[in-house]
Amino acid sequence: MVGSILQQLLQERQLSVRELSRLAQVPAQTLYSIIKRDSVKVNPELLQRLSQALQVPVQRFYPTLDEPAPVPHPSEEEWELLHRYRNLDAPGRRVIRAVLEAESARLEDPAPPRQRLIPLYATPAAAGYASPVEGEDFVLHSVPEDSPADFAARISGQSMEPWIADGSIVLVTRRSGLADGDVGLFFVDGDMLCKQYCRDMVGAVHLFSLNRAYADADRHIPPDSSSTLCCYGKVLLPRRPPLP
Repeated sequence: MVGSILQQLLQERQLSVRELSRLAQVPAQTLYSIIKRDSVKVNPELLQRLSQALQVPVQRFYPTLDEPAPVPHPSEEEWELLHRYRNLDAPGRRVIRAVLEAESARLEDPAPPRQRLIPLYATPAAAGYASPVEGEDFVLHSVPEDSPADFAARISGQSMEPWIADGSIVLVTRRSGLADGDVGLFFVDGDMLCKQYCRDMVGAVHLFSLNRAYADADRHIPPDSSSTLCCYGKVLLPRRPPLP
């Protein structure tokens, strides 16, 4: 059975026994013996070498097993590439194999998401403070291309934990207004604050620490206050924290 299958594969690929012998590095006499005796048991390692040389799955030699669809015959272009590969010296073949491995890996791995760069302002102030002021020193920070973030800031202190950990980087957008419960970056009377925002019915603004152990760092600004209040942007969080 193996012999007849081997003979069929040679005919399909228009290969002689001696050409297969050279490709598989198997003595031609061994191949002649397999074809002639047909039912001879063949060493699995030898079958593996033959399947690689013939570019077929080893299951082709076991027709009683469930097997995938036969490998389509090489096109004229593929035969030409094979012929040119055979004419290469050892360094040339190594180059071709390296290219094939790299391209196979590229096709197997999903393409990484496209990224863009935004400024990361890295000057922290006191606990719970941030420093996103334009013109200060910054480094570039990579975010997904579809992220709404306009800049990033590094937060120092524990007043916004557990939502924002000490030393973590937050992404901030200037393109969205604040709703009650949102976290933002604020400039209040000379201080930069990262706080949760709320405006009450009389127009007073309340800036809360999410970590209520730091409630003494809250800021409350009445509507008639002379305090300077400016919002630099909304901090992007997975969901809106509950108000205290």
